[in-house]
Amino acid sequence: MEQSTTVIDIDFGMSQLSGNEKLLFTLLGKFTDEYQSTDTELQALVEKGEFDEAYSLVHTLKGVTGNLGLFALHNASKPVESSIRNDKRIPDDFAQFANCLHETITAVKALTAAPSEQASTESNTENESAAAQQAKKQLLAALKASEFISKDRLDTWLDTIGFDNAKRTAIVDAVDELDYEQAIEKLESN
Repeated sequence: MEQSTTVIDIDFGMSQLSGNEKLLFTLLGKFTDEYQSTDTELQALVEKGEFDEAYSLVHTLKGVTGNLGLFALHNASKPVESSIRNDKRIPDDFAQFANCLHETITAVKALTAAPSEQASTESNTENESAAAQQAKKQLLAALKASEFISKDRLDTWLDTIGFDNAKRTAIVDAVDELDYEQAIEKLESN
């Protein structure tokens, strides 16, 4: 089974919380606060020989990331968890986990930033919400990978993005005809 490299899957996170976007963003904010220094904490616990605590920390991180749709970090946590549990040590490729942790924290912070913060740092997309940007990114990735896109999933993405009816219809028609290049062109046009 292929492991997902998706940093944040908003659709999945929303599905876990019955579509409650506010709750998802609250939980994502708490995630960044609680887990931003997990790599350092894990190393310190292992150095002190506190393997049960280290295992518990990475096991909890793995569960939280799986439930919130932070799949790249969820999958990067698995070998760390296994190494701590079975070998009582940090794995050799721990730097990969640490990089993934920091990439995820950065992505979540960007997604959950206040609109005024986003406007100052992302001038090209100042009228788009973070959720809309993420939905657009996920749709674009699915189109470029020529993935099958169900009507429900497409509708969810397009609802989140908030295109006008003409653009929405053009994208839906292109996807229905499996003309993903045309859908990408419409999605990327202003």
